[in-house]
Amino acid sequence: MPPPGCRPTGASVQWSGVQRAFDPEPTKSVSEVPSLSEQPSSPALVDPEHVAIRPARASDARHLRTWRGEPSVREHQPLREVSLAQLRADLATSNPNDLYRGRGDRFIWIVECNGRPCGWITLVVSNWEHGLSEVGYALSTDFQNRGVMAAALTLLLPDIFLRTTLERLEARCSVDNLASQRVLEKLGFAHEGTLRGYFRLRGERVDHALYALLRDDFMP
Repeated sequence: MPPPGCRPTGASVQWSGVQRAFDPEPTKSVSEVPSLSEQPSSPALVDPEHVAIRPARASDARHLRTWRGEPSVREHQPLREVSLAQLRADLATSNPNDLYRGRGDRFIWIVECNGRPCGWITLVVSNWEHGLSEVGYALSTDFQNRGVMAAALTLLLPDIFLRTTLERLEARCSVDNLASQRVLEKLGFAHEGTLRGYFRLRGERVDHALYALLRDDFMP
């Protein structure tokens, strides 16, 4: 069952996050957009109508492994090395329907542009009783800074706040990751402060910006 925010057929933005996945689900079709070879050298914005999300499946492990190895994706997050077999196993054991039953702790969606996989979104539920969760995301290099992640998260947020009991959605990103901060602010996330020395990246501790969106912010 596709997440009800996806359009029929069916972030540089960086993130901190975890991977697992969902059972197979059909992808929804989207309109055509110009191929990358037809676009100008500067990143062209993508029409939100060309963006879709779907629950990840085991076969997406190869995409995740490729994206995780891209320098632009690793620039602001300390991604550890994970084998293809481990990614595939993690994806195969997750059940997307658990999100709507108030159980499970990690969920992942694949972001698609014109039907082409281009990134992922991860939701980590830290406490179902208190409705606490965190979102993370990343896009392949060719699709960064083109409005894709904002469009993808716009599809997912109604699912989180209208179909689950989650009430607070946090997001953290490096203070140097301005692209990710712009995405969050565009979607209405409030900047709540700075987490000093949140983790170590290339031998140095990195400060992170803490953002959050409440159900009441989304549904005033």
